[in-house]
Amino acid sequence: RGKGQLVAGGYEVLPDRWNRLAREWPFDLEEQWKLFEFQWQPEPTCRQWTLDLTTRGPTEVWLDDISVSYPGLAPLGLPPDGPAIKDEHTLLYLPFEEPLNEDVFFVKPQVSLSKDGAGRFGKSLVFGPEGYVACSANENLDPKQGTVEVWAKFLSPGNDGAYHPIVGVPGMEGMMLSKDQYSHVHFGFSGGWAPLSYATAQGYAHSWQPGVWRHFAACWDKDLMQLFVDGKLIAWKCNPKLSRALGPELGLGSGSMELDDLRISNVVRYRQPVPEASR
Repeated sequence: RGKGQLVAGGYEVLPDRWNRLAREWPFDLEEQWKLFEFQWQPEPTCRQWTLDLTTRGPTEVWLDDISVSYPGLAPLGLPPDGPAIKDEHTLLYLPFEEPLNEDVFFVKPQVSLSKDGAGRFGKSLVFGPEGYVACSANENLDPKQGTVEVWAKFLSPGNDGAYHPIVGVPGMEGMMLSKDQYSHVHFGFSGGWAPLSYATAQGYAHSWQPGVWRHFAACWDKDLMQLFVDGKLIAWKCNPKLSRALGPELGLGSGSMELDDLRISNVVRYRQPVPEASR
Protein backbone atom coordinates (compact mmCIF):
# COMPACT_ATOMS: atom_id res chain seq x y z
CA ARG A 1 0.00 0.00 0.00
CA GLY A 2 1.11 3.57 -0.40
CA LYS A 3 1.30 6.33 -2.96
CA GLY A 4 3.13 6.29 -6.28
CA GLN A 5 4.35 3.37 -8.35
CA LEU A 6 6.19 0.15 -7.59
CA VAL A 7 8.07 -1.61 -10.39
CA ALA A 8 9.01 -5.29 -10.47
CA GLY A 9 11.86 -6.31 -12.71
CA GLY A 10 15.26 -7.90 -12.62
CA TYR A 11 18.57 -8.66 -14.23
CA GLU A 12 20.31 -11.51 -16.01
CA VAL A 13 23.57 -12.03 -14.11
CA LEU A 14 26.62 -12.57 -16.33
CA PRO A 15 30.27 -12.91 -15.27
CA ASP A 16 31.14 -9.40 -16.44
CA ARG A 17 27.83 -7.51 -16.31
CA TRP A 18 24.15 -7.49 -15.38
CA ASN A 19 21.61 -7.15 -18.20
CA ARG A 20 18.29 -5.57 -17.32
CA LEU A 21 15.31 -7.81 -18.15
CA ALA A 22 13.42 -6.64 -21.21
CA ARG A 23 10.09 -6.51 -19.40
CA GLU A 24 8.97 -4.67 -16.29
CA TRP A 25 5.78 -4.91 -14.23
CA PRO A 26 4.57 -1.52 -12.90
CA PHE A 27 1.99 -1.43 -10.09
CA ASP A 28 0.05 1.69 -9.10
CA LEU A 29 -0.13 1.87 -5.31
CA GLU A 30 -3.32 2.55 -3.34
CA GLU A 31 -4.01 3.57 0.25
CA GLN A 32 -5.44 0.15 1.12
CA TRP A 33 -3.40 -3.08 1.08
CA LYS A 34 -3.47 -4.68 -2.36
CA LEU A 35 -1.97 -7.92 -3.66
CA PHE A 36 0.37 -7.63 -6.65
CA GLU A 37 1.49 -10.70 -8.59
CA PHE A 38 3.58 -11.23 -11.71
CA GLN A 39 5.09 -14.16 -13.60
CA TRP A 40 8.37 -14.24 -15.49
CA GLN A 41 9.70 -16.92 -17.81
CA PRO A 42 13.50 -16.62 -18.25
CA GLU A 43 15.06 -17.12 -21.64
CA PRO A 44 16.65 -20.58 -22.13
CA THR A 45 20.09 -18.97 -22.19
CA CYS A 46 19.53 -17.17 -18.88
CA ARG A 47 21.40 -19.29 -16.31
CA GLN A 48 21.43 -16.89 -13.35
CA TRP A 49 19.16 -13.98 -12.60
CA THR A 50 17.93 -11.74 -9.83
CA LEU A 51 14.57 -10.06 -9.27
CA ASP A 52 14.08 -6.67 -7.65
CA LEU A 53 11.38 -4.22 -6.57
CA THR A 54 12.02 -0.52 -7.09
CA THR A 55 9.99 2.68 -6.94
CA ARG A 56 9.37 5.08 -9.82
CA GLY A 57 8.98 8.78 -9.20
CA PRO A 58 7.78 10.23 -5.86
CA THR A 59 6.66 7.15 -3.97
CA GLU A 60 5.87 6.11 -0.41
CA VAL A 61 5.33 2.38 -0.01
CA TRP A 62 4.75 -0.26 2.67
CA LEU A 63 5.52 -3.89 1.74
CA ASP A 64 4.52 -7.09 3.50
CA ASP A 65 4.51 -10.85 2.88
CA ILE A 66 6.70 -11.13 -0.23
CA SER A 67 7.15 -14.62 -1.65
CA VAL A 68 8.75 -16.16 -4.75
CA SER A 69 7.80 -19.56 -6.14
CA TYR A 70 7.95 -21.55 -9.36
CA PRO A 71 5.79 -24.14 -11.18
CA GLY A 72 6.23 -27.62 -9.81
CA LEU A 73 7.23 -26.54 -6.30
CA ALA A 74 5.63 -29.18 -4.07
CA PRO A 75 3.25 -28.02 -1.31
CA LEU A 76 5.01 -27.84 2.03
CA GLY A 77 2.10 -28.60 4.35
CA LEU A 78 2.84 -25.58 6.53
CA PRO A 79 1.33 -24.07 8.51
CA PRO A 80 -0.79 -27.11 9.42
CA ASP A 81 -4.57 -26.87 9.22
CA GLY A 82 -5.08 -29.00 12.31
CA PRO A 83 -3.29 -30.67 15.21
CA ALA A 84 -0.16 -32.67 14.47
CA ILE A 85 -0.22 -36.47 14.36
CA LYS A 86 1.88 -38.62 16.67
CA ASP A 87 3.64 -41.37 14.72
CA GLU A 88 6.68 -43.65 14.99
CA HIS A 89 9.05 -40.71 14.41
CA THR A 90 7.56 -38.58 17.18
CA LEU A 91 9.78 -38.18 20.24
CA LEU A 92 7.54 -35.72 22.07
CA TYR A 93 4.00 -34.57 21.34
CA LEU A 94 2.17 -32.14 23.60
CA PRO A 95 -1.28 -30.91 22.52
CA PHE A 96 -1.68 -29.20 25.93
CA GLU A 97 -5.22 -30.42 26.45
CA GLU A 98 -4.44 -31.92 29.88
CA PRO A 99 -2.20 -30.74 32.75
CA LEU A 100 1.43 -31.81 32.37
CA ASN A 101 2.58 -34.80 34.41
CA GLU A 102 4.83 -33.25 37.06
CA ASP A 103 6.60 -36.58 37.54
CA VAL A 104 7.98 -36.05 34.02
CA PHE A 105 7.95 -32.26 33.62
CA PHE A 106 9.32 -29.48 35.80
CA VAL A 107 6.59 -26.82 35.80
CA LYS A 108 7.01 -23.37 37.35
CA PRO A 109 3.95 -22.10 39.24
CA GLN A 110 3.18 -19.37 36.67
CA VAL A 111 2.26 -21.92 33.99
CA SER A 112 -1.33 -23.02 33.38
CA LEU A 113 -3.74 -24.28 30.75
CA SER A 114 -5.97 -21.79 28.95
CA LYS A 115 -9.71 -22.11 28.64
CA ASP A 116 -10.95 -24.51 26.00
CA GLY A 117 -11.00 -22.78 22.62
CA ALA A 118 -8.45 -20.14 23.60
CA GLY A 119 -5.53 -22.11 22.11
CA ARG A 120 -4.72 -22.58 18.46
CA PHE A 121 -6.48 -25.94 18.72
CA GLY A 122 -8.50 -26.38 21.90
CA LYS A 123 -6.43 -25.36 24.91
CA SER A 124 -2.92 -23.91 25.10
CA LEU A 125 -0.15 -23.66 27.68
CA VAL A 126 0.01 -20.14 29.14
CA PHE A 127 3.28 -18.79 30.58
CA GLY A 128 3.23 -15.98 33.13
CA PRO A 129 6.14 -13.50 33.42
CA GLU A 130 8.35 -16.13 35.10
CA GLY A 131 6.81 -19.17 33.43
CA TYR A 132 8.95 -22.10 32.32
CA VAL A 133 8.62 -25.85 31.66
CA ALA A 134 11.42 -28.41 31.31
CA CYS A 135 11.80 -32.12 30.63
CA SER A 136 14.49 -34.56 29.48
CA ALA A 137 16.40 -33.58 26.33
CA ASN A 138 18.02 -37.01 26.06
CA GLU A 139 14.67 -38.74 25.60
CA ASN A 140 12.95 -36.09 23.48
CA LEU A 141 15.55 -34.68 21.07
CA ASP A 142 18.00 -36.16 18.54
CA PRO A 143 20.90 -33.75 17.79
CA LYS A 144 21.78 -35.58 14.56
CA GLN A 145 18.50 -34.89 12.76
CA GLY A 146 14.97 -33.86 13.54
CA THR A 147 12.12 -31.38 13.48
CA VAL A 148 10.77 -29.08 16.17
CA GLU A 149 7.36 -27.60 15.37
CA VAL A 150 5.08 -25.56 17.61
CA TRP A 151 2.46 -22.84 17.61
CA ALA A 152 3.46 -19.82 19.71
CA LYS A 153 1.69 -16.62 20.66
CA PHE A 154 3.71 -13.75 22.12
CA LEU A 155 1.85 -11.47 24.51
CA SER A 156 4.10 -8.51 23.71
CA PRO A 157 5.15 -6.88 20.39
CA GLY A 158 7.94 -8.36 18.31
CA ASN A 159 10.13 -5.30 18.97
CA ASP A 160 9.72 -5.46 22.77
CA GLY A 161 13.49 -5.69 23.27
CA ALA A 162 13.14 -8.97 25.19
CA TYR A 163 14.63 -12.41 24.57
CA HIS A 164 11.96 -15.12 24.20
CA PRO A 165 13.15 -18.75 24.09
CA ILE A 166 10.47 -20.96 22.53
CA VAL A 167 12.05 -24.42 22.66
CA GLY A 168 15.66 -25.09 23.57
CA VAL A 169 18.40 -26.84 25.46
CA PRO A 170 20.16 -24.33 27.75
CA GLY A 171 23.83 -24.58 28.63
CA MET A 172 27.17 -24.96 26.90
CA GLU A 173 25.99 -27.86 24.70
CA GLY A 174 22.76 -26.31 23.57
CA MET A 175 20.04 -25.84 20.99
CA MET A 176 17.66 -22.89 20.72
CA LEU A 177 14.57 -21.82 18.80
CA SER A 178 13.85 -18.25 19.83
CA LYS A 179 12.85 -14.66 19.12
CA ASP A 180 15.60 -12.44 20.52
CA GLN A 181 15.85 -8.89 21.86
CA TYR A 182 16.75 -7.58 18.39
CA SER A 183 13.60 -9.08 16.80
CA HIS A 184 15.68 -11.80 15.10
CA VAL A 185 14.07 -15.25 14.75
CA HIS A 186 16.73 -17.86 15.36
CA PHE A 187 17.42 -21.59 15.40
CA GLY A 188 20.79 -23.18 16.02
CA PHE A 189 23.18 -25.35 18.01
CA SER A 190 26.09 -24.45 20.27
CA GLY A 191 29.06 -26.34 21.65
CA GLY A 192 31.22 -25.24 24.55
CA TRP A 193 29.16 -22.01 24.66
CA ALA A 194 30.27 -21.15 21.09
CA PRO A 195 27.85 -21.23 18.13
CA LEU A 196 28.17 -24.30 15.92
CA SER A 197 25.58 -23.62 13.22
CA TYR A 198 22.53 -21.42 13.11
CA ALA A 199 19.84 -20.05 10.80
CA THR A 200 18.68 -16.53 11.62
CA ALA A 201 16.18 -14.15 10.00
CA GLN A 202 17.38 -10.75 11.18
CA GLY A 203 14.67 -8.36 12.33
CA TYR A 204 11.95 -10.70 11.06
CA ALA A 205 9.71 -10.21 14.11
CA HIS A 206 10.09 -6.41 14.37
CA SER A 207 6.55 -5.58 13.20
CA TRP A 208 4.80 -8.50 14.88
CA GLN A 209 1.76 -7.57 16.90
CA PRO A 210 1.00 -9.26 20.24
CA GLY A 211 -1.67 -11.93 20.57
CA VAL A 212 -1.17 -13.56 17.15
CA TRP A 213 -0.67 -17.30 16.79
CA ARG A 214 2.41 -18.11 14.68
CA HIS A 215 3.70 -21.50 13.58
CA PHE A 216 7.41 -22.30 13.92
CA ALA A 217 9.17 -25.29 12.39
CA ALA A 218 12.91 -25.97 12.55
CA CYS A 219 14.43 -28.94 10.67
CA TRP A 220 18.00 -30.17 10.57
CA ASP A 221 20.34 -32.92 9.45
CA LYS A 222 23.95 -33.04 8.23
CA ASP A 223 22.98 -31.58 4.84
CA LEU A 224 20.66 -28.70 5.66
CA MET A 225 19.14 -26.68 8.50
CA GLN A 226 15.95 -24.75 7.73
CA LEU A 227 13.69 -22.45 9.73
CA PHE A 228 10.06 -21.84 8.77
CA VAL A 229 7.55 -19.36 10.21
CA ASP A 230 3.90 -19.59 9.15
CA GLY A 231 4.87 -21.83 6.25
CA LYS A 232 7.59 -19.55 4.89
CA LEU A 233 11.25 -20.52 4.72
CA ILE A 234 12.92 -17.55 6.44
CA ALA A 235 16.48 -18.83 7.06
CA TRP A 236 18.71 -21.79 6.30
CA LYS A 237 22.23 -23.14 6.71
CA CYS A 238 23.78 -25.67 4.33
CA ASN A 239 26.04 -28.42 5.69
CA PRO A 240 25.52 -27.36 9.30
CA LYS A 241 27.85 -28.44 12.07
CA LEU A 242 25.66 -30.25 14.59
CA SER A 243 26.11 -31.17 18.23
CA ARG A 244 27.19 -34.71 19.00
CA ALA A 245 25.44 -34.48 22.34
CA LEU A 246 23.22 -31.95 24.09
CA GLY A 247 22.68 -30.89 27.66
CA PRO A 248 20.19 -32.83 29.77
CA GLU A 249 17.37 -30.26 29.96
CA LEU A 250 14.82 -29.45 27.27
CA GLY A 251 13.15 -26.11 28.02
CA LEU A 252 9.71 -25.20 26.74
CA GLY A 253 8.45 -21.63 26.56
CA SER A 254 9.30 -18.53 28.52
CA GLY A 255 7.59 -15.58 30.12
CA SER A 256 4.57 -13.89 28.54
CA MET A 257 3.77 -16.34 25.76
CA GLU A 258 1.49 -19.25 24.96
CA LEU A 259 2.37 -22.54 23.26
CA ASP A 260 0.18 -25.08 21.53
CA ASP A 261 0.55 -28.36 19.66
CA LEU A 262 4.26 -29.02 20.13
CA ARG A 263 5.81 -31.94 18.24
CA ILE A 264 9.47 -32.99 18.20
CA SER A 265 10.53 -35.69 15.72
CA ASN A 266 13.67 -37.64 14.88
CA VAL A 267 13.27 -37.04 11.13
CA VAL A 268 13.21 -34.00 8.85
CA ARG A 269 9.51 -33.47 8.12
CA TYR A 270 9.75 -30.36 5.93
CA ARG A 271 12.28 -29.35 3.31
CA GLN A 272 12.45 -26.67 0.63
CA PRO A 273 15.09 -26.47 -2.13
CA VAL A 274 17.64 -23.70 -1.66
CA PRO A 275 19.85 -21.95 -4.25
CA GLU A 276 22.97 -23.84 -5.26
CA ALA A 277 24.99 -20.67 -4.68
CA SER A 278 24.22 -20.92 -0.95
CA ARG A 279 25.66 -24.42 -0.60
